[in-house]
Amino acid sequence: MYWGCLGEMKHKIAVYGNGWNLEALQQTLEGVKRYAELEDFDTFVFLSYASYSVHTTLTQGQLNLYQLGDLSSFDGIIVLSATLNSPPTAIELCRKAKDLGVPVVSIGMDIDDIPSIRVRNRDGMEALVTHLVEEHHVKHVVFMGGTPDHVDSIERLEITREVLAAHGITLEPGDICYGNWNNADPSYLIREMVSTNPSLPDAIICANDVMALSVSSELLRLGYSLPEDVIVTGYDHGSEGTTFYPSLCTVSPNFQKVGYRSCEMLFDQILGKPIETRLSLPSVFVPGESCRCSGGRDYVKIRQEFCQTSYHKHLQFNILEQRERLLAMRITGLTDYPSLKPVLSKHYAADHSCEGDSFAIVLCPDYFENPLTPSAEIFDINDPFRFPMDVVVSWLNGKEVQDAHLHGRELIPGYQKAPGEQHIYYFCALHNYEYDYGYIIFADDAYVLDSSNLFSYLEKVQQSLMQLRSNLRLDMLNQDLKRIYDKDPMTGLYTRFVYENKVDPIFETCTRLKQTMTVMFVDINYMKRINDHYGHLQGDIAIRIVANAIRDNIQPDWIGVRFGGDEFLIIAPDSGEETAADLKERLLGILEENNSTSGRPYKITVSCAYVVTNPSSGKMLEDYVREADQLMYRIKQEVHAKDGQPRS
Repeated sequence: MYWGCLGEMKHKIAVYGNGWNLEALQQTLEGVKRYAELEDFDTFVFLSYASYSVHTTLTQGQLNLYQLGDLSSFDGIIVLSATLNSPPTAIELCRKAKDLGVPVVSIGMDIDDIPSIRVRNRDGMEALVTHLVEEHHVKHVVFMGGTPDHVDSIERLEITREVLAAHGITLEPGDICYGNWNNADPSYLIREMVSTNPSLPDAIICANDVMALSVSSELLRLGYSLPEDVIVTGYDHGSEGTTFYPSLCTVSPNFQKVGYRSCEMLFDQILGKPIETRLSLPSVFVPGESCRCSGGRDYVKIRQEFCQTSYHKHLQFNILEQRERLLAMRITGLTDYPSLKPVLSKHYAADHSCEGDSFAIVLCPDYFENPLTPSAEIFDINDPFRFPMDVVVSWLNGKEVQDAHLHGRELIPGYQKAPGEQHIYYFCALHNYEYDYGYIIFADDAYVLDSSNLFSYLEKVQQSLMQLRSNLRLDMLNQDLKRIYDKDPMTGLYTRFVYENKVDPIFETCTRLKQTMTVMFVDINYMKRINDHYGHLQGDIAIRIVANAIRDNIQPDWIGVRFGGDEFLIIAPDSGEETAADLKERLLGILEENNSTSGRPYKITVSCAYVVTNPSSGKMLEDYVREADQLMYRIKQEVHAKDGQPRS
């Protein structure tokens, strides 16, 4: 397998789909795969988890994925417009492709001037509702649509209403509800239904299998019997509905045929052939146990096969969960972004069976290296993936690709199309609300692409990465706080609070290396008189002047400490008597020169004393600090005695 272009044709097409309909998408891709064998192209699948039922910023973060690829880099575009959970996004993708001159096909939605292919809801839905009325004599029906404005929801409702009306049955407004295409809202709707009217309808017709399974599960949990108490039907003919008990009465859209025919329409455009701009394929009614029918299928055998593979799936799921927990521990334990690559390299080198032999993780390094910078300053909302991209993980054919890079708008590191080989690559967003900070690539039949695994996998990876960013953010804030507490805001010298942390290690190093060290105390003379006679503002100026003299005359590896209000400590490692005396002389000279030029009505003078340590003496640091302090105190006494002033 290689990961580029070949000849005039790019030999790759893009498919835009939604993960909440992953099984239907993968069935569609089976048809695409069959056609790819004929025309020899790779398929790039942009797979978002946009949803009607989550916060709009989360949905936007998923929808941003559709801006990842450069449409003009593909031979053609297939948009599963009816399942993106964002009609405006589907329309925008199709129009942009058309404007760029890239062949495009819309699956599900009819969009002006865009070739489309649709599954006719009428064939299967009409047969299903007719079957319920004529074979099972239903009179009272509840219809659960997806969303009120969705084209499939509207059509399936209208067909249901028409068939019922043709049999003299009216679908009342109170018998229409909407489950948002998911498995959470229908449970709530059923609980609400039975709480207000324990008498169930004859049938609940759901606009997809997901809602039908949710309805069935909730009714069974509440103690009802299916299909004895109520018939529940779906739409999609997914595998979960087939193995569920009772198996769902549903409608098959025949997605494999849809995928194949959409490629035919796409390549007819590429080759300049005339095409049908509006192609429709029939849906097929599939009876099931939930309507008390078998449809000629051997459900015992189906469930036996399911049970035979269930433990293996359970085992694989546990392995996946274990690997995710380990990954989370490794990522969230990091304290800097550069450590992420080696940690992930070690993690996937140990086991990447869930991700497959070819996968990659691409991140925005600025998002992690500058965690205090607001996201809005890092990302461009109009071009969400316009940032430097860092390939933190890259595996190809079971081998790790070291130092992988992306160039320009390249999506897959080192991608080249291998003649005669066809592969499917899946791109999934990594985002924090509306801001996308990277993406993950999977290839072909990676285990994680199972419909029950992928969303959970992505969510946990995102949680781990967000925890890493939070850790980095907290670490930077702590460093800022440490700098604030370490440094005296007035003088810029170290505070006494960090004295032990900074000075003790220096003393220990000098002692071990048999080096001498200078410990010097500096104390401002007549500080009380300056404050009392000229005000505390002048006292602060005096402190700053002395501190500046100290800071400007100590070497980078020396330590200057504001030890008290007007008292300072200087620690000079690897220095002796000559260096100490020179420092003292320079400090006194600078202050004397400042007094002669400042024009102040008072002079700033200091008492200064030092000791030089002896590495062989066995003395502790505290002994030298106390000795230097006592020497300075005696000097200060002499100064004040000479002037006839009390020590202050």
